Amino acid sequence: MKDTEEYSMDNQGKPMMFLAQINFEEMPPLEGFPEKGLLQFYIANTDDYGYDEPCKVIYIEDFEKDESKLLSENPYQSEIQENQPFEMECKITYESKEMAVTDFEGEFEEMLNLISDEDEDDFYDAFASGTSRIGGYPSFVQDPVECYEMGEKEILLLQLDVDDPSGLMFGDSGNCQFFISMEDLDNKNFSELAYDWACC
Repeated sequence: MKDTEEYSMDNQGKPMMFLAQINFEEMPPLEGFPEKGLLQFYIANTDDYGYDEPCKVIYIEDFEKDESKLLSENPYQSEIQENQPFEMECKITYESKEMAVTDFEGEFEEMLNLISDEDEDDFYDAFASGTSRIGGYPSFVQDPVECYEMGEKEILLLQLDVDDPSGLMFGDSGNCQFFISMEDLDNKNFSELAYDWACC
């Protein structure tokens, strides 16, 4: 952002917690998703990571790329509460990967017992879903989010899961997710998202 006026505020005019930013030009093309622009994720600055508060996701299709003309630090960092879901900033790297459907209803452990020890890592790579991702299938720590289960917001826009380098973790080994409808994604309308997080 170029100045503090562009920073997202909540309904009470207080600065929100900046959570993540996606640069679509840096990631492999993903069907249905924009091919350029930035997507910025903000949540309410509360002890429960904005659980019952509106989130804000801002799409910037064309943006200033000269970093010398941009703010290099969060102008409101001193006002953001200390209990953030991460310990340090971390650059997102992207890797395209196919995912298997992971809703096995208890069959995961049974399948794991059928494979050899040397194939265990490959099995987890193919079927275990506990990683951060854009698109794909969500990994629900607890019950599935109703809007996703009912097909109202059927696209996983972003999942942030436990990440050791940045200290990212929601609660006790939890993750957060943002969901969007296919129609809103097609129209690049990111104003009606569903945000949820859960932990063990």
